[in-house]
Amino acid sequence: MVDNVVVGGVFGEKEEERETQRRQEGERRESGCFIFIFFNFLFYYYFDFLIKKIYSETLQQILLPRCGVPDMNFKYRLTNGMSFPKGNKWFPKEKEYLTYAFAPGSEIPPNMTDVFRNAFTQWSQTTRVLNFMETTLYDDADIKIRFYNINYNDGVDDVVVGDTVINLGSNVNSGLIRLVASKYWVLPTDTFMWSWENKEFDLETATMHQIGHLLGLDHSFDKESIMYPTILPLQQRKVQITDSDNQAIQQMYTATTTEATTTNVNSDNGGCFTMFGSNSGLLTYLFLGFSFVALFN
Repeated sequence: MVDNVVVGGVFGEKEEERETQRRQEGERRESGCFIFIFFNFLFYYYFDFLIKKIYSETLQQILLPRCGVPDMNFKYRLTNGMSFPKGNKWFPKEKEYLTYAFAPGSEIPPNMTDVFRNAFTQWSQTTRVLNFMETTLYDDADIKIRFYNINYNDGVDDVVVGDTVINLGSNVNSGLIRLVASKYWVLPTDTFMWSWENKEFDLETATMHQIGHLLGLDHSFDKESIMYPTILPLQQRKVQITDSDNQAIQQMYTATTTEATTTNVNSDNGGCFTMFGSNSGLLTYLFLGFSFVALFN
């Protein structure tokens, strides 16, 4: 009788222990399931929020007026002998000055040509790496300046205000500053209230930016830099060369003067962009650049 009580008591204790273990295991499963659901929920909505934020910021960047030179350091190809500038190897490294000329017959008024002259002077005096000299020989000039009605055929015409390209000749290369003629270009002497929303743009800002490309600078992610690719609503006029811009120039030209050899700009490893021939090429890489600008800010 006693043995039966002892056995029954032991059996009952083991049953209670197993029941406790089953209950604890069930609680752990419920807890684990809750944690999984919670983090899955958190990840989904955070990821959704992040994607929407990136999309929103990228879209805002896309809608801002900007330079037509792509942000990303990719190779492009054109069939007409032109390339986006990449570095300062499109002209001989021993040159101490570059000539520039305005397109003949373009009827650029004197108050606008003065803006270009002052911009070249500012780059020359601030960086002290190159001098610029105006010439009337347009065809022979190192840098040519024109206003165009540029058609990119990419859907970016409304946002692009101008660009810079390099004409790759058989013997001599030349840079070309192209600004969109259909925009209203504001001068430093203008005193009225203007805005890019009305397709009004500061000429000196655009000129300083494009000269920076010809000197070899890429676009910068620094919003204070002259080389920032887009025109920000609160920085529609930006004409001061920043310390970072000047430092980039000094490093580039110091490296250039100490190189033993100069890369051929017409080779596959040349100092310029080549562009895809398709109409969607520019739009694709502009969008890639916009995305990275949104991500880094």
